[in-house]
Amino acid sequence: MDVISKEIVSPQKGWTGNVEKGQVLRITGRSVIDFNAFKSGDIGEYFDTARTRIYNLNMYPTKGHRLFSKQNNPMMRFIEDGFSGIGLHDLQSGHGCAEGMLSILSNLNITFLDLPDPMGLFRNLAITQDGRIRPKPKGPPKPVSVELEAEINLICAVMNCPASETSASGADAVITVLQP
Repeated sequence: MDVISKEIVSPQKGWTGNVEKGQVLRITGRSVIDFNAFKSGDIGEYFDTARTRIYNLNMYPTKGHRLFSKQNNPMMRFIEDGFSGIGLHDLQSGHGCAEGMLSILSNLNITFLDLPDPMGLFRNLAITQDGRIRPKPKGPPKPVSVELEAEINLICAVMNCPASETSASGADAVITVLQP
């Protein structure tokens, strides 16, 4: 695959960029990453954690699963998951870095009330028998990658949001857009 762009994102910093249909977004890191996506040209169609859970019949997205929009349309497909076997990505928690996410999305005029819940990559939470959400041991000991293939043209947002109870603090993330 050809590299379209590659950027290092420090802790508590973020990235936004266009990912065109068929392109692959590779996110490499050890820290918790808050992820969101919006349809290019219509930010009212955005990634939705609830629909993603329902359509995949799974609480924890991984390779082979798709990400769905609020309007029930497929947006992206997990094609690689280097975190599989180490931990689980999270569709349950709210934003760990809402202010940061709002800052990197400021050009889209999104307010806190409009901010969709993110997918928490590398977050590694568990749901107990009594329904509580609990952190599991820290994330990966070394950087791992996930790859998401865009099924429509998107604006993607990534916030490097380390959380002391679930991830390596102070770890950079690398965001790469690839053309197959």
